[in-house]
Amino acid sequence: MDQLLQPMMDALGACSLPVSFSELFGACWDEEQEKFVIQETYIIDFKDKVPSSFSKDYGAGIIRLALGFHNSFGGLIVFGVRDKTMDIIGEDAYFPIEAFNSALSDFSATVIECISRQYEVTIDGGAKTVSVVLVPKRETLEPVRLTKPVDKYEIGTLWLRERHEVVRAKPHHLPFLFSARELEEPESEARFPVHRSFPPSPATLEHFVPREELLEALWKWFVLGDKPRLYLHGPGGSGKSTLAFRFAKAVAENGFSVRGRDGDRVDYVIFISAKETEFLTVSATIEKFALQQFTSKEEQFQQIVYHSGLSQAAYGDESASDIDVHLSDLFDNFCGLVVLDDIDTLSRNGKDTGEEELFIKLLRSKKRNKILYTLRFPPSHALNSSQNVPGLDFNTEFFEFISECCQQFGVISPKAEEIPKIAEVTSRLPLLIETIIGLRKYCSNYSQSIALFQEKGGEDARRYIYQREYDRLKQDGKARHLLCALLLIEEPVSFKVLSSIFVFPREQILDAIAEARSIFLSSFENVEGETLYQLTPPAVPFINTVSRNLFYYNNLHATVMHFKSEGLRSSSEDASIIVSFERSIRQHRFDEIIAAFEKIPAASSVAANPRIKSLAAQAYSEAGPANREKARELFKQSFHLGYIETFMMRRWYNMEIMSGYGLAEAEAVCTMVIDSDKSTPRARSEFWSKRGSCLSTKASTLVNVNKDKAFATLRESVLCYLEGLWMSRSIDELDSAENLVWLERPLGKLAKAAQADLDQFFLLFEQLSDQGHDVDEEGAEMLIRYMGFLPVPKDLSARKQLRGICSRVIAKISRTAKNQSLYPGLIKIRESLEYLRAHFAN
Repeated sequence: MDQLLQPMMDALGACSLPVSFSELFGACWDEEQEKFVIQETYIIDFKDKVPSSFSKDYGAGIIRLALGFHNSFGGLIVFGVRDKTMDIIGEDAYFPIEAFNSALSDFSATVIECISRQYEVTIDGGAKTVSVVLVPKRETLEPVRLTKPVDKYEIGTLWLRERHEVVRAKPHHLPFLFSARELEEPESEARFPVHRSFPPSPATLEHFVPREELLEALWKWFVLGDKPRLYLHGPGGSGKSTLAFRFAKAVAENGFSVRGRDGDRVDYVIFISAKETEFLTVSATIEKFALQQFTSKEEQFQQIVYHSGLSQAAYGDESASDIDVHLSDLFDNFCGLVVLDDIDTLSRNGKDTGEEELFIKLLRSKKRNKILYTLRFPPSHALNSSQNVPGLDFNTEFFEFISECCQQFGVISPKAEEIPKIAEVTSRLPLLIETIIGLRKYCSNYSQSIALFQEKGGEDARRYIYQREYDRLKQDGKARHLLCALLLIEEPVSFKVLSSIFVFPREQILDAIAEARSIFLSSFENVEGETLYQLTPPAVPFINTVSRNLFYYNNLHATVMHFKSEGLRSSSEDASIIVSFERSIRQHRFDEIIAAFEKIPAASSVAANPRIKSLAAQAYSEAGPANREKARELFKQSFHLGYIETFMMRRWYNMEIMSGYGLAEAEAVCTMVIDSDKSTPRARSEFWSKRGSCLSTKASTLVNVNKDKAFATLRESVLCYLEGLWMSRSIDELDSAENLVWLERPLGKLAKAAQADLDQFFLLFEQLSDQGHDVDEEGAEMLIRYMGFLPVPKDLSARKQLRGICSRVIAKISRTAKNQSLYPGLIKIRESLEYLRAHFAN
């Protein structure tokens, strides 16, 4: 195969197309058959016609193909060839190479100079023309992405060529994308292994969940960056060590093909750690880290030269001058990566970390070496050389990590409604997620697991993450005051609010915020550009424990309670505003409410009244898309201040649904109403149905992506509608007919999607028997009716299997509905299944 491709490989290497067709394709063209004898591969792609435009449809696909080739080995696009039969059909139109290059530059913000040439080929006695476009290989530069959308392809999309197709880049492609991407490895560069020295992986999970953005940032720094050192910083449990370990391992495994801008290959990769303690999620305990490799600068340097292979002495057998010589030899003669894990262990113990000495050696060295540090706090002396490691990204990493944890610990996955709570109480920190999933083994559900985690079960994990950082807070500073106050306030607050609570000078409050910010505080800006501060959710139980031991706790508690009571009290001024806002709401004069609310001083007790916040939020929600963020902020503040009112929650839900992208937010609103002990049965019934609608819509988006998840979501939707229907039966003067109409929607979808898969209804019936109460009779009849729409299999083995499943579900319902008078709905389902079982016997 390589021999057939060699002329094309030569053309790509020279970035030039030969004059004749035979020079380029002679080895892979069969003159007798008049067709190509090769299929599309990693450097050639066949297209039947030249596109008329590059901004949509077929032309946009050519842009995608060219960027994939450019990010890989380069490639040839041959127009005028049928890719299925490999025969030439010809293309009379000249390929518009200038327009194509301009389009590539426009869509990728990169200058890519493709070249083209037309060739005439004799086919069946006549001449036909093919156009060949040569796409050059990207040099040692950052991979090229879309910088503006083209047709259906989104900004930021990164492609590469993999065998015969263009694929969207995944984390496992990063080593290739940042490699030299040589078509032929030079003989002088034999692929001998990169020297490496690693301890066992610090990760609990067997399978690594890639963190694409962070890994890409590390590859950019290592291959393309000029900075000799980089600091990975983040709170304990954020996965810094695991990320650094996996990156180092990837460099070691792919280092033979990685080239820096100077052309040198990677010779060695070393990972050593100063970590003192570790948290074991399996036992939920803090243990001494058995693999600690250095406790001082001197031990660190000796470990580096030892693991590089330049010294046989691991500890204390060589003088400082000898070690210094070895380090210089290492950096002058070899290229590599050194990972120093938990370097702040030394600084926390008042010891020299050796950072500056190594930095100077790196700058003076003759070869290209880089050092990657992990630590908890951002390095104040090197902020431009640091990379934050936050919690897992909710959309791209969090769900995969949850799934891996469940598989590792052998527990079931959390339900959709439990996911947001897990994300909230853990701030999506891997260590805390592992703790909650691990606790699930000893709990009957995730609600209990979360509750146990927030109490005693997660105490060691929180202490591992936060105790050393809390101890670092200045004894004479105000950071502990700040954390205690935010604990008691229980909602995001501005600097103005904090200033009104404390009598400290402004500078002391600012210092306290700066000191506590990176670990204990989260902040965000409201629509007015004002920064609001709150405790990170995982830190709340820890701060609650340590704050109660502060001698000023009771005094601060009284101050905050007074502040909160002022905000909750409806004074005469509050009452007049509430009456005015409610009247304007009824008359749909939302702009008047917004104008009046924005004139209220932010620090006044009127603005803190949750009922006023609620009415203002409703007005903002009705005032158009530009006001949604403000509305959402006020809705959340009202709710977290203990104010929950059906009209407010309904408008909040409608705003999220109408936004077109707030399905998860709308579902979360439903959960708030359902779970609140202040909600009326009527409101719960309504929002059970609304939640069912969210899940039904979500299932529609999953049908073509993951059918199992789509089925599970549809069943959950049906259960929600049935729960709402069940609750509605107990409410006087509430017509449940509409609930039945709503129930038909997900049932119809389930029946249509299931086709002949009766298992989906059997699973649904089993879930119903776990509800803890009966199912509405009319709802049960509707379930049976829709199940009747599905065809009964004629195959005897399939019928026998379904008969067995029927028996299992019947037995489960019988155990639940022992008192038949209390479960008429479930009894109807059981009787129908008994009839069906008898039918399967024939």
